[in-house]
Amino acid sequence: MKKIAIICYCLLLSLPSLLFFSPQVAYAQDDPLPARNDTAIHFRSKVMDEMRTLWIHVPDDYYTSNNDYPVLYVLDGDSHFNYLARTADFLSGYDRNRTPKMIVVGVVNIDRGRDFTPVYLKKQDGNRDSSKIMPDTGAGRFLRYLQQEVVPYIDKNYRVQPYRILAAHSLGGLFALYAKETDPLLFPGMILSSPVTTDRLLANLARFLNFSHPHNGKMFVGIGNENTSKVDLLVANLKRQAPGWFDWANQYYPDENHFTAPYKTVFDGLKFIYRGWFIDYYGNDNLTLSAIDARYQKLSDEFGYKITPGEEFLNNCGYYQLRLNHIENAVSIFSENVKKHPTSFNAYDSLGEAYMHLGDKPNAIRYYKKSLELNPQNDNGRQMLKKLGN
Repeated sequence: MKKIAIICYCLLLSLPSLLFFSPQVAYAQDDPLPARNDTAIHFRSKVMDEMRTLWIHVPDDYYTSNNDYPVLYVLDGDSHFNYLARTADFLSGYDRNRTPKMIVVGVVNIDRGRDFTPVYLKKQDGNRDSSKIMPDTGAGRFLRYLQQEVVPYIDKNYRVQPYRILAAHSLGGLFALYAKETDPLLFPGMILSSPVTTDRLLANLARFLNFSHPHNGKMFVGIGNENTSKVDLLVANLKRQAPGWFDWANQYYPDENHFTAPYKTVFDGLKFIYRGWFIDYYGNDNLTLSAIDARYQKLSDEFGYKITPGEEFLNNCGYYQLRLNHIENAVSIFSENVKKHPTSFNAYDSLGEAYMHLGDKPNAIRYYKKSLELNPQNDNGRQMLKKLGN
């Protein structure tokens, strides 16, 4: 809050008459702002033959857990990284739980026109061959940059799940569609805002749509109040050609334009891709561990890798059941949390509380003691042990 205090001080200096009648000036506490967990990486790309930059955001629990995370890649990172990273944090945050927590990677631009535009080989008659892209120029080279350098770097240096989403706007959407047709497995999920399209690219769309892979079809397309003709063609092709396994949706935002639509597109796109993620534990008065396991098994089947509930989510579920006096449900949920997160003092503390409510004093003492072993500063655990006469 230091910046706020400085601003207030400057305003007061400019208003001496107010100071004259104010014998005391109150300043805000010098509390630290929450960590943003953002990192900039600069390196020389062999593929691009130039210096490149990535902006990387990790979730708030990245450094205090052993969790792995899906990765959201953002084209035009210098324009969209900040709000997109905060949106990802918001949707995955406490009680909202609309999406998993995720790593966000902003791919910073140098020459977006060069990098996002497919360059086609020419036939002998001089016309472009729409089926052949020059791999060492334009979008062909930029795709190799992502395939060979960016994604491998993130996979090697961060704890990631095998699921990637690509968010792209305008000309970046043209590249995203090209990437989807060329390497369908690279980005299983896509969020496209006002994407540029071409007749050649749309003609090649069937190449991807004929690719049979059950975990490779999630796309959300948003557009503002602008020329929608090309996006309309894309949507028409998807309606006509998309197979059953390809999960897609589109949304028109009449109150937004080309430059403001991306914000809503990203918000709605993430919720669309993960629309089966949310479990309303406040609306389920008898939520059992088996019901939670069944939901996460369904998510694992949908996304193609093992997905398990997070510590915070299980803790919230357990406490809601505890408040409803469904103590057995709470004990089973808290026990699962301890099993999945054995280094969390809070998981043990919660389980100790559930056993207190159950009247199982030995187990309550046992788990409160374990919580204190993991975190000697846990005052609640210490107070509960005193209450238990230990």
